[in-house]
Amino acid sequence: MKAPEITPEAFTELVNQTMHVGADFRFRVLELEWGRARVHLEGSETFQRPGGTISGPTLFTLADLTLWAAVLSCIGFEPLAVTSDLTLHFLRRPPLGALEAEARILKCGRRLVHGDVRIASPGRDEAPVCHASGTYARS
Repeated sequence: MKAPEITPEAFTELVNQTMHVGADFRFRVLELEWGRARVHLEGSETFQRPGGTISGPTLFTLADLTLWAAVLSCIGFEPLAVTSDLTLHFLRRPPLGALEAEARILKCGRRLVHGDVRIASPGRDEAPVCHASGTYARS
């Protein structure tokens, strides 16, 4: 197996310097392998929407961030690799609390990188609450 092209620390620093997701979006990279990333997001009351669930924009941001980590694990430090498509499927209502997302790269091409993401509530039901598939355009 190939080593990842970026470290969890370098990815975290890149996000902290270039994305403005807010102080409540406290995440940490749990695993980063070539073509795979797993990210934990701490729970926050600011993610809540009516009904006591987590908002769609929070799930979208976590999916996009985790897929970006997986993309960079394959292509290296290319901060201008950008999301060209991301589709989310909300499978069940996530309870307010922490989330974990796992992204896997399906194809790493010269111009486009395709992957999918599954988001679940850790320590509760392991069934995914959200599934996303997306494509990144390389710079």
